[in-house]
Amino acid sequence: MYAARMLIGLTCLLASTITQASQADVSEADEARMMSSYDAAMADGDETAAVKYVLDFAEKAHGENAPKTVDLTHRYGLLLYQNGEYREATEVLKKALERSITAFGESGGEAYEINMSIGYAYSGWRSGLSLRTKYFDRALEILIERGEHESVAYVTTLIDIAVNLMENGGLKGTVSAEFGSNADRDDYFLDIEHEYRNYFHTAEKYILEAIELGKNLEHADEYISSKIVIAQAKLNVMDAADRAAVPLGISGRISVAAEEKLYDREEERLMTAIGELSRDIEKNESFLTAANKVRMDIAWMGEDAGRMAAMCTDGTLNSASEYHPDRLFAITEDGDVLAPNFSFRISTNVFKTLRSREEEANDTNRIPVKKPHFIPVCIDGRLMAALINAPRITIEELR
Repeated sequence: MYAARMLIGLTCLLASTITQASQADVSEADEARMMSSYDAAMADGDETAAVKYVLDFAEKAHGENAPKTVDLTHRYGLLLYQNGEYREATEVLKKALERSITAFGESGGEAYEINMSIGYAYSGWRSGLSLRTKYFDRALEILIERGEHESVAYVTTLIDIAVNLMENGGLKGTVSAEFGSNADRDDYFLDIEHEYRNYFHTAEKYILEAIELGKNLEHADEYISSKIVIAQAKLNVMDAADRAAVPLGISGRISVAAEEKLYDREEERLMTAIGELSRDIEKNESFLTAANKVRMDIAWMGEDAGRMAAMCTDGTLNSASEYHPDRLFAITEDGDVLAPNFSFRISTNVFKTLRSREEEANDTNRIPVKKPHFIPVCIDGRLMAALINAPRITIEELR
């Protein structure tokens, strides 16, 4: 993930901060207290608290807008993001951007990285797209200003943005009603036409730009076209699944035949991309995993439990490290979820939720509440159901 790539060199950053502080207006006692708190936090495995101690020290020693303080503010925000504290991370990262602009100007320093980080932080707690794209687009503008428009870095950023926009349900749409009249009827009947529109085109524009630029970048990254194919396939599959859930009689719904044709096409394109990426499995491992996860989604949308199970038994996918055992449930051949350590079925089927379209509820701050649901996953060679958006759940809650 982008945020994980940014969290580097804490020890070096600490040493640099202390070295530069030796001539600043801080006492040895201040430094000793900071180091004591830092060591205690690190001993407890709390890197976030440790960085906060260093950040507080840097603000006093160097000032809020000093380069090291900017760097530490950014790192602290990223750690909050990693911890799932998305709202607090957003505020800290926005502060990092303000400090960066003061220290380095609108596009200097880590302006690109911080804008990307803010976009990612918003995606953790806001399903809407406008705030995310505001900062993502600014990051792209910075790369252009630096002369990196036609570069692998720019295209990779386009892909990262498109994939992020697919998360958190922000691309789903709504059904609108339009009133019209039917003059052919004697009673001048008033027609109501319902139409469903989603926002997948918002992510698609980034992928289309990546495709166009990627044509001239094969010399810099021979796998770039295959990487773009994976992102585009993921988007197309999600879009088809979304429109397939639209009720009959509403414009914007995709037919079963069209949906199946799209899945077959994307499966073929993914297999071609996998063949290319497999020439260097170690280098392309994360992209191969992403491609096979899209293939799993295609099998899921097609309600092909046998194919899903085969992808698990042959080792194509293994997500054991991604889910806590408390969130994993046995699954039958027909998709029914079984209660852990019992044989009775839970009143949930991983295939039944595919065609449901329930309106999301909002909390008191009008932020969408993520509903718990099951998805199929491969766990050590076995097809299982993983519970999403709930850390633990009891049998009573499931029945």
